Amino acid sequence: MLKIQNQKFIFKKFWEKIFKLPKNHRYQGVPEIILTSFYLSIMVILVRDLGKDYHIFFIVMMRNIFGAIFLIPKFIKHQKSLFNSKNIYLHFLRSANGTASMFLWFYAIVLLPISEAISLSFLTPLITTLASSFFLKEKVNKNIFIACFVSFVGVLIILRPGFNEFKIGYIFCFGSILLWTLSNLMVKTMTKTDKTRNIVAQMTIYMLIFSIPFAIPYIKPINFIGIIKFIIIGFLSNQCYRLIAQAYKKNDLAVLQPFDFTRLIFASFMAYLFFNETPDLLVFVGSLVILLGIIIGLRKQKKPLQ
Repeated sequence: MLKIQNQKFIFKKFWEKIFKLPKNHRYQGVPEIILTSFYLSIMVILVRDLGKDYHIFFIVMMRNIFGAIFLIPKFIKHQKSLFNSKNIYLHFLRSANGTASMFLWFYAIVLLPISEAISLSFLTPLITTLASSFFLKEKVNKNIFIACFVSFVGVLIILRPGFNEFKIGYIFCFGSILLWTLSNLMVKTMTKTDKTRNIVAQMTIYMLIFSIPFAIPYIKPINFIGIIKFIIIGFLSNQCYRLIAQAYKKNDLAVLQPFDFTRLIFASFMAYLFFNETPDLLVFVGSLVILLGIIIGLRKQKKPLQ
């Protein structure tokens, strides 16, 4: 028993060392973004698998149901304050936007090879970085722009526009990209006045409400394995919302977003492992270019960003 407790203590210290960087550290929030990327990659694999048997609207509703179930302890503990907010209308708008974005993204995952879907989604940090500078007046270091540009070149190498045939899944990706950008800006705004748990709780409940009417025509029985997959998706979704909100409290979007490119590494490996999707040489080349962009953004940063 003592050995187990010691192991838990060591793990806790290791975890805190990763996530509790010095207050003015320029990489504040980066560990949360990378862990989120890992969780999102697992969700992509599960959604692709569930898409064989269930409609996307039903998958989104079930994700929201299990996400709400995992929040029950917080509902009980913080019932008086969990839904207090100075941005109630922004919460509604963010949730409606998030539901639509989730519909489009899940469709794209089912219709496209995972590496292509993930690659297209990398346009989101580029657009979000520029939008945060314009709408939120965040100071964007020029080296972050260089990192985003180089990474964007890597995405183009992977997609090879003009050489690959256009797929309907691209439309769903582009739609989700625009909605994701809006969501990122709204969440960043809400973190200035609302607690992380309030943002996650309200987002989950409102998205569940918005998704139910669309899913009702597609309700069907779920086997045991399906339930396990939905549970995992619901749990990881909540963790992602929490981690993203925490990261946005610690640092600017322009600093954090380039690290979202780690999703390509995680997702490509999992796609190969579970679906035997083998990225071609240009996908690996594009991935290296993306990594180069991130390195450029890090090495040339001269001082911490407040």
